[in-house]
Amino acid sequence: MSAPLPAVANRYRGVWQRTLYAEPAMSPYQQADTISRVFWLQGQYWHADLRLPATLPDFSGITCLTSCDHAQLEWLASLSAFAGITQIEGELCTWHRYQDLCPGLERDVGLLRWIDDDTLEESHPTGRYVEHWQRLTRDIPKETVRTDERGQLCWLQLGDYAMAITPRPANIRADTLFTPLNRLADETLRWRASLCFDFLQRTQAGWQVVLSTQPWREGWKYDNGINLPHPSRVIQASLRNPQ
Repeated sequence: MSAPLPAVANRYRGVWQRTLYAEPAMSPYQQADTISRVFWLQGQYWHADLRLPATLPDFSGITCLTSCDHAQLEWLASLSAFAGITQIEGELCTWHRYQDLCPGLERDVGLLRWIDDDTLEESHPTGRYVEHWQRLTRDIPKETVRTDERGQLCWLQLGDYAMAITPRPANIRADTLFTPLNRLADETLRWRASLCFDFLQRTQAGWQVVLSTQPWREGWKYDNGINLPHPSRVIQASLRNPQ
């Protein structure tokens, strides 16, 4: 007999944009970042999170992972993007990362505090960092979730925003997920970077990729919204270059 998952309270559900990351949690900050592009989608159970620095290497002429050189592959595999189930108990939030582009061994937990109705503060329990999140959606957006045959998230839609995820192909060398990137060969780096997160926004012209862990995809359009190809296929099959 299976037990139901605890649902995330309505007030946390929606699309959030990070406006501040700072270390340590108390000012004066030693490091502060207000320009990285960071979005967190939080549904009833699932979350999807994508974090991209404001500047990135030159990907001119690159259209797929096989075109990337070693330095580009290493940079792509180092990005932060993850998805899974969220558990909130009082002020303590745990993000259970089922899919993680650059996984670590530390548990992802934070303390949540409301600054106002649309601004949420997240801080590390030991004061290591603080983040501010600004709500982009009003009310509780309509939610659509799709998972693949392995139970991995491949589509989380909240209103006019969505995260589309291309899972990595199965690989028997799972230990390489925790090998330092500078010790990996191109083939393994390419596999590491093949877990792709596309952050999309719906416009009158359809769904368009705003940000992606594979930057050459930014600006591409999904032909038919949530009608994605089978998760075992490359999601690029459902994309076309914008006119």
